[in-house]
Amino acid sequence: MKAIQSSGQRIDIITSEIQDAIMNTRMEPMGSLFDKITPIMENLGKKYGKPINFTTRGRNVELDKTILEAMVEPLRLLFETAVTKGIEDPDIRREKDKPLEGHIQVNASHDTGQVNLTLSDDGCGLFPENLAQSAIWAIEGLGGVMDVESIPGQGTKFQIKLPLTQAIIPSQITSLGGERYVIPQSNLGELLRIPAAEVKHKIEKVGDADVIRLRGEILPLLNLPEMLGIKRTFINPETGSPEPEKRKNIADRRALKHKPDGDLSSGEDREEKHNWKERDKTDRRRHHSSAVNIAVVYAGSYKYGLVVEQFQDAEEIVVKPLGRHLNQYKAYAGATIMGDGKAALILDILNLAQMAGLSTLAESSQQENALPENSGPGDDKRSIVMFKNQETEYFAAPFENVQRIERLSTSDIEQIGGQKVIQYRGGALPIYELSQLLDVKALPERKHHEVIVFKVKDREFGLLTTPPVDTLKEILTIDHSTLKQKGIKGSAVIKGHTTLLVDIIEMAGQFIEGDA
Repeated sequence: MKAIQSSGQRIDIITSEIQDAIMNTRMEPMGSLFDKITPIMENLGKKYGKPINFTTRGRNVELDKTILEAMVEPLRLLFETAVTKGIEDPDIRREKDKPLEGHIQVNASHDTGQVNLTLSDDGCGLFPENLAQSAIWAIEGLGGVMDVESIPGQGTKFQIKLPLTQAIIPSQITSLGGERYVIPQSNLGELLRIPAAEVKHKIEKVGDADVIRLRGEILPLLNLPEMLGIKRTFINPETGSPEPEKRKNIADRRALKHKPDGDLSSGEDREEKHNWKERDKTDRRRHHSSAVNIAVVYAGSYKYGLVVEQFQDAEEIVVKPLGRHLNQYKAYAGATIMGDGKAALILDILNLAQMAGLSTLAESSQQENALPENSGPGDDKRSIVMFKNQETEYFAAPFENVQRIERLSTSDIEQIGGQKVIQYRGGALPIYELSQLLDVKALPERKHHEVIVFKVKDREFGLLTTPPVDTLKEILTIDHSTLKQKGIKGSAVIKGHTTLLVDIIEMAGQFIEGDA
């Protein structure tokens, strides 16, 4: 057995070395792209009568040749926008005490499996409507994303993130109707599995659309079988075989008028209620095979949940282009050959969102108030995150300060100079317990904890808690005196529990002062 394991490990090493060698033949330095852009910038300056000082950094940063070639046109469009709409005429720059030459700079750098491109100028700033949409779509079509930061009178900065390659990419394999479909990891945020018994409570309706509330954020759900015209199936818990799915809605809500309530008293009614309970026990909608699997995906300015039948393994795949006869199918970005020799189609996350007519993130945030709430005209509901220290100690904090909520293993926590930290976004994030500031017990020993990442001003820190962490909207009646203490602004009854309300700004100040 050891010999077999050793041989397998050796094969993995050789395979990785071959893959690296093949990848190296596809990579080219950014300098080749910069050399093509430089004369374009010179011509733009002459064409519009604006002298431009164009500089570059990161010439040796390598990127897939196909992506480099595809980036020439979108960069030309962005630079032309910067020259025509951003850089002022020499006379105006003189009046503003700016150098007569407009300065445009491009920086390239590597960052955990991707390349960052930063384009900046010292012009007057740009409005969003001035941006070339075709350039944005081209970048998103390559699997990249772009953020724009513009300061009036000071200039504009484009921050572009591109995948290193489109030849071999890490991906999540899913299945649908007996076929496999691929979601690129660059588009994947997280995977959700909603137990069958919780589906009707977790998935809500806004008009005719299904949505899910994820940590206070409203995400539209895209039903992939419906989008692709594939008949849905489910695994029959009794036979273990796939069968056609008859339900039309993701959240199959049974009409309450057909189900007896809890106030029935006659013998006939009690018998009917008993029969419903027995039926609930065998109802396949309560079986684990009827759970709803959702992949939370990103593409440019879109974020949504993609409903699939099953999640399979995460694999690295070789991307192959679709044949011309398949170019009309915009839902697919390419194909790959799996280990068993069968083909799997790669989903185009951006095109799927546009085909479904989904709103962008900015538009979705404006629609949150459309969700039905059990509140009157004068109610003031607050978005909060609710968590525990010990099992019977409940706390809540404003959700607006929350950046992320993650589960981590206790073994991931490091101790550096008396400070607990975890690795976070390429750096170290300080983490604390409530017992360091409040008169509460230390967290119980567990293999896993939830960490809530808060941001106050420009500082981020993590707060260790006992699972689970919940996000909700509540009308709070706050008692500002009885349980008030340092770091606690008062208390309220939330979901039947006396809950201490954390003053996260004061708490952040105490933690910072304690670190100093």
